Amino acid sequence: MDTMKALVFRDVGKLDLTEIPIPRVKDPDDVLLKVKAVGVCGTDVKILEGKHHFKPNTVLGHEFCGEVVEVGTHVRHVKLGDRVAIDNNIRCGFCSFCRMGLSSQCVEIKTSALGVMRDGGYAEYCLVPEKQCFVLPPEIDDVLGTQVETLATVVNGMNTLQMLPYDYVMILGFGPIGYLFAQFAKNIAAKVAVTEIDPFRISVAKECGLTVWNPNEVDVASKITEFTYGRKADIVVEATGNALETALKCVTPGGKVLPFGMDSSIKTTVVPNEITRWATKILGLYLGQNTMVPSIRIFQEQRLNMKPYFTKVIPLSEGLGAFECLGLDMKTLQHKPKTAMKIVMKV
Repeated sequence: MDTMKALVFRDVGKLDLTEIPIPRVKDPDDVLLKVKAVGVCGTDVKILEGKHHFKPNTVLGHEFCGEVVEVGTHVRHVKLGDRVAIDNNIRCGFCSFCRMGLSSQCVEIKTSALGVMRDGGYAEYCLVPEKQCFVLPPEIDDVLGTQVETLATVVNGMNTLQMLPYDYVMILGFGPIGYLFAQFAKNIAAKVAVTEIDPFRISVAKECGLTVWNPNEVDVASKITEFTYGRKADIVVEATGNALETALKCVTPGGKVLPFGMDSSIKTTVVPNEITRWATKILGLYLGQNTMVPSIRIFQEQRLNMKPYFTKVIPLSEGLGAFECLGLDMKTLQHKPKTAMKIVMKV
């Protein structure tokens, strides 16, 4: 049987570069992709740490694009040779959430996500349903094509926030998600500031021309108050998963807080009376929501400065080293300083 190279997640802390069988088209809507490139996501780091739901013996990698090399009998919308970006979150289309326009809450997502619960893009080939494929235009190269779904989640956030040209915006956390929100805010808002504790990522924020504060060194609530002439931020995007209390201290009365980062281990104390008294809007959302096509359009028209976003491109065979660069010591599973924003593996 034909085999392929793949990075297989065995269990917490165990990722193997190995050979496994190339998947074969079975279902009528199956599309077999030759993976072109795959991004390494912070979620993959959390899976390796055991801080995210996972399935042992799964090929990770949910940020990927590839070339269509084989299709099932009922595939109609993509054809052999197409380059496609993938929405890794397979939605059933039939549950009440899907049918009422809130497909991010589909009851099947948790059991069917590509690169989390079924084999993903850390491999030479990947089998995906046709409905997850979005054809890429030639202006979007393979490396950028890995980030269409990542951007789609952020576009969902932007749709919810309805950012305006006179808004003061604050983004807590300058990882890849904070980076994308900051690029939008630079395009739209009157003023934007970000926070970050990692020295490498602070340097990337400065390279992007952003005002950046380290919350371990300064009182960011005081800083945003001064930065906005006493007003505080109209919009606070919490992109770390652990700073909602800080976000609530930094938002102006009547302002919006978007808790976007995810960390299920974090608990926070909220005084409901303060939410009511200061008319604070806390906006919860999840994943993308019909935002893959808008993301492709944004990248195609080069609306965001993506140059500092990509730290390096490496071959799949060096994939284990990517996690070290993203701050995870693979021997101890302890955190250490990062040396990367986004790493993409060319397959």
